[in-house]
Amino acid sequence: MAKIELVYWKDKIGGETERAVVDSYSYGFTVGPHGEWEMLIAKEDKEVKKNEIMNIKVEKIEVPPKSIVMPCFIMRHALGVVSSLTSVGKPRPVEERRVLDGVIFHPLADGKVRKGDLLCIVNIFYAALERRLARGAAEKWLQERYKY
Repeated sequence: MAKIELVYWKDKIGGETERAVVDSYSYGFTVGPHGEWEMLIAKEDKEVKKNEIMNIKVEKIEVPPKSIVMPCFIMRHALGVVSSLTSVGKPRPVEERRVLDGVIFHPLADGKVRKGDLLCIVNIFYAALERRLARGAAEKWLQERYKY
């Protein structure tokens, strides 16, 4: 286990940030044979300039509990690439339902992204999570419970 400090946007991307200290664990996971494709569709018009990274609001998509999201790079907008998926507020653990409502967009050319444009497709894969015990944690747990 490690204590980490999460830094996240409180109200809007590029707005006020907050910090939270949480306990974190390394995870292993197994991806199952079932998945879904979701479309990230622009919810606003935006002028984009080549190599000026910006956020674009998208129609909300729900990410089910115990699932991971990976981009599908065979479909993208002609003007650029989605480099990251975003939402505001305190990050939620993978075991909980999450909602994505924005993207970080890297324009490859000048132009206008219009409301309703398909920005990219994402793969949502269901996963079985496997928490790994930190080195020494198993021994410590055994010693506390089985004192000789």
